[in-house]
Amino acid sequence: MGLLAVSLIAFPLSSAAEEAIARVAILREFPPTKPQVAASWQIFVEELQKHGWTEGRNVVFDHRAAGGHTERYGELATELVALAPRVILTIGSAATEAVRQRTQTIPIVMIGVGDPVNTGFVASLARPGGNITGVSDQLPDTLGKLLQFAKEIRPKASRVAFFWRPDNPATRIGKRNIEAAASKLDLTVEANSVTTDAELDTALSAMALAPPDAVVVPPIPPMSLRTREIAQFAVEHRFLTLANNPAMVRAGLLISLSPPSADTTRRAAAIVVKILDGAKPADIPVEQPTKFELVINLKTAEALGLTVPPSILARADEVIE
Repeated sequence: MGLLAVSLIAFPLSSAAEEAIARVAILREFPPTKPQVAASWQIFVEELQKHGWTEGRNVVFDHRAAGGHTERYGELATELVALAPRVILTIGSAATEAVRQRTQTIPIVMIGVGDPVNTGFVASLARPGGNITGVSDQLPDTLGKLLQFAKEIRPKASRVAFFWRPDNPATRIGKRNIEAAASKLDLTVEANSVTTDAELDTALSAMALAPPDAVVVPPIPPMSLRTREIAQFAVEHRFLTLANNPAMVRAGLLISLSPPSADTTRRAAAIVVKILDGAKPADIPVEQPTKFELVINLKTAEALGLTVPPSILARADEVIE
């Protein structure tokens, strides 16, 4: 045998099983150790495993979580981009915007983005055209329906308030959609710009003096971190609370309309798999919800002295009693 052949026997090459590790980065509000995140993260990991991507064997995950402090998204996104991952999973518009500002080459798979076209994340749903694709939740489109539910539950409603963040692309679009929907329902709207706890306190104090008939509460900080407090405040001051997050309704808000979280997670995982297998995000259409789940908290309705019409209850996917 020649020297090369002997060397190959004495020092065998790595087996095919010892594959190169693919790095997947994740930027979100809370880490997977949080109960409200753990279930969806487990679904994501299992979906990747079904397609041959197993943590510790051929994929590694790098997590970064802002912990409710969205101002940290910038620095966290910088950290993740520096790791040069194969793909970055972003949950929410603020996280997606932070990563987009720092890379136009690393593939980004977004979840929880309300309107990716009007926020400028993609050129179109069918042809994203850049380094971003994912699953849109189309939540701004549900806001009009939530206002309709409010009018059905409280027919004499005339004023609706909502919280929004000027620095959040989704709530900027949501503000526009709420205002358009409210005008069709003869509702006067009151926009409350809230980026800090102090601003939320100010908004709630104003509502205590002149309570609206209903308030739209987005699933972003600081509102998402003070859901139970807002729910109790709403009962005390007798106004309806409308949301796009079932966990917030389980925590005491009245009604929520949103895509099923598990379905969204599975679809996002499938897109991540496509990219790990070599597909380009520009060629992967952004997926849209095929269903929206209606969740109603009847305990909250009872505390408000309200009767939820049977026509709404019949459509509910979950009723909390």
